[in-house]
Amino acid sequence: MDQLSLLIATTLLFGLLGAVYFDFSTRRIPNVLTLSMVVLGITLHSIGAQWQGVGFALMGLFVGLLCFLPLYFFAALGAGDVKLLASVGALIGPNAVFLSAVLTLLVGGVFALAFIAWKGGLFVMARRYWSMFLSLAYLQPTYIAPEEGEAAGLRMPYAPAIACGTTLSFLL
Repeated sequence: MDQLSLLIATTLLFGLLGAVYFDFSTRRIPNVLTLSMVVLGITLHSIGAQWQGVGFALMGLFVGLLCFLPLYFFAALGAGDVKLLASVGALIGPNAVFLSAVLTLLVGGVFALAFIAWKGGLFVMARRYWSMFLSLAYLQPTYIAPEEGEAAGLRMPYAPAIACGTTLSFLL
């Protein structure tokens, strides 16, 4: 690994660790953190490949943004999570951030199930989804929202899933 790649990986590591810390402690990912990651991603890639590097970083940023933006519009993710994946894209590029997004969604699903189980709501959620499945089987699809206070309706920090999904994308 050359020095520039090592610097990019280190920036990514510290950015993700910072995001996980802030997401757990404040349930917010600071804009200054994600913006710093974007600026460093564009700058570092421009050092290695001038304008092609800038284009690579910007394409990664836009792919990362587009992967999670629909989830933000449906209130499944917060804006900080979307901006975090976009900033990851500026550091790792378009292809890697797409793989990272897919793996993040898989890891996030596992984390969500573990979170719901930890809160003691797995049986309630399974029963609710079974009812929705039955309504679909009878050709009367019905969405049943989680009840007030149900574990499946609670928010959970998503930066850890993004960090794990991004890490997994490097290991595959």
